[in-house]
Amino acid sequence: MKLGIAGPQEPGEKIIQIIKREFHQIEPVALTYRTYLEAPSLIAPQQPFLDVILFAGATPLSYAEKHIKQTIPWEFVPRSGSALLRVLLSIALLNKYDICRLSSDLYDTAQLYEAYEEIGINKDRLQIYTAKPLPQANDFADYVCAFHEQHYECNRVSCCITALSSVHERLTAKKIPCFRVDPTADVIRQTLHKLQLNYLLQVSQQSQIVAVYLRIDASHEYSLLNDNEYQYIIDKTNVTREIYLFAQRIQAAVIEVGLREFLLFSTKQMLENVTNNYEKIDLLPAVRKNTSSTLSAGVGYGKTAQEAKINAGIGMERAGKAGGDTAFIVYSGNQIIGPIRSYDINQPANTNPKIDQKFLAVSEKTGISVNTVFQIYSLVKQQGKNRFTTAELAELTGVTLRTMNRIVAKLTLHGFCCEVGKRVLANSGRPSRIIEICIP
Repeated sequence: MKLGIAGPQEPGEKIIQIIKREFHQIEPVALTYRTYLEAPSLIAPQQPFLDVILFAGATPLSYAEKHIKQTIPWEFVPRSGSALLRVLLSIALLNKYDICRLSSDLYDTAQLYEAYEEIGINKDRLQIYTAKPLPQANDFADYVCAFHEQHYECNRVSCCITALSSVHERLTAKKIPCFRVDPTADVIRQTLHKLQLNYLLQVSQQSQIVAVYLRIDASHEYSLLNDNEYQYIIDKTNVTREIYLFAQRIQAAVIEVGLREFLLFSTKQMLENVTNNYEKIDLLPAVRKNTSSTLSAGVGYGKTAQEAKINAGIGMERAGKAGGDTAFIVYSGNQIIGPIRSYDINQPANTNPKIDQKFLAVSEKTGISVNTVFQIYSLVKQQGKNRFTTAELAELTGVTLRTMNRIVAKLTLHGFCCEVGKRVLANSGRPSRIIEICIP
């Protein structure tokens, strides 16, 4: 874990010493500043290269939150009662300052009363002044200095305590007794342990196994695909290709389950990044656009791979019942999100489910029957080429040459085929035209 430590030099060095001595899994990076006003400009360029940032106190963290965007976890070393008791002990040992009369800018009155009760001093004996917290203001340090200085000059307090190094330096320079409250080693250790556990939990969650269950939606009973087994296999191959391309993007393991189902295993972080937290599952529109099929998809989370698989199956069944070409996300505890569709829900539905729309459009433009259009389209896929002589097309489709010439003429008129050359098939007679089929 790469940990950025944002704070003044002295507390920052103390934290780094503890890390080097006791936390060998942490790589510390010093982000040292003189005043917390420098924190945002110091941290912003370093965030992409760090895993966590630890602030020396709450004030620099609050100020940084106002000025830069947080992209990684931030934490601060808390203001503990033990640190306050330590500084009170230091003041008392000097036998010079009255610890019952002081000003503070880091603890509220209730926290201070509680600390004094721990050492047997009743709050009735106390004359304590606390500064109003305004850490996001650019002039907060000036405000705090003026606060302490005013109370000291008016003889209300014997000394002051602060957590800000810049305030400590300025008041000390003015001969005002000021004591800085630094976190104890024990509090630093506790904070570092907490950071480690949170980081490991985050990594574990990002690496959580997620299952994606996919099913090729069944074609309508009147679909043209049902009349051509070869074309059905070609289409399934195209769908499989899109699935494997998607699996490659999310670095998933793929298991083919039966004839129409696929099971993918990836990680939470990878899948959510690729789909932008499921705002856009590109696989669904890719299959819809590039094949004659659609998919029902279920994404399943779980504490185990088995639970993730079961939840993904639930999501897939939900997607199928919703009409296909959609996805459902199923989390642990049966929390379900969906449907997530690959198209605008307000677009008009298929008004003629008995005829595949792509071939119907060509048929309506050319005046050629849908079956003939589909037959020619299937020949292109089956033969692995899109150029034929008119004689070849006539023979393969089982129609006369004259009929095929009429079909070619209609397709050419509307841009679905074009003549690219001629070929002599016999020693005598006219050469046969070479036609390039352009049916999408």
